[in-house]
Amino acid sequence: MAALLAAGVLAWWTLRPAAAPADLPGPGLAVREPEAAAPSPQPQAETAPVTYYKGQPVRPAGSGDVEHAEGMLPHGITPTHERIYRENSLIANLNGAMDVKDVAGLRELLATYRDEYPEDEHVLADGYELIANCLERPGPETRAVAQRYYDEQRDSGLRRYIRRHCLEAENP
Repeated sequence: MAALLAAGVLAWWTLRPAAAPADLPGPGLAVREPEAAAPSPQPQAETAPVTYYKGQPVRPAGSGDVEHAEGMLPHGITPTHERIYRENSLIANLNGAMDVKDVAGLRELLATYRDEYPEDEHVLADGYELIANCLERPGPETRAVAQRYYDEQRDSGLRRYIRRHCLEAENP
């Protein structure tokens, strides 16, 4: 019975109408109209900064300056851009072959990578080769080489994959 009474009091307390705030005027008091705000200044049209290359204006994409677009130079794709794109594509394919544990594909892509990018540091290529070795011949020898790579190449993006495929993998 006491619980029912307590529930009723609680329901009344939560559902009762709230008292009017003290700062609102009561009936019969005049309400003052808010003052009109000063008009805000019109925003100035933003124009993209113009830079020049060999006398031609170059503007960023989406600058909205279409009426002056004649003669603008686009940001072209150079052989350097294409080379970087190819390298990134090779690295993505290396990662894909590694994910599905395709050792033959990994070695083939790695040979292509070393041929096309001989100037690159070989830390990355060495890491992929080490992963291929771990996938192909897991054991204490490849694990020791992997541990050395993991300890010495602290800035390599392949450390997590070395750990996954070489150090944490179950040896047969």
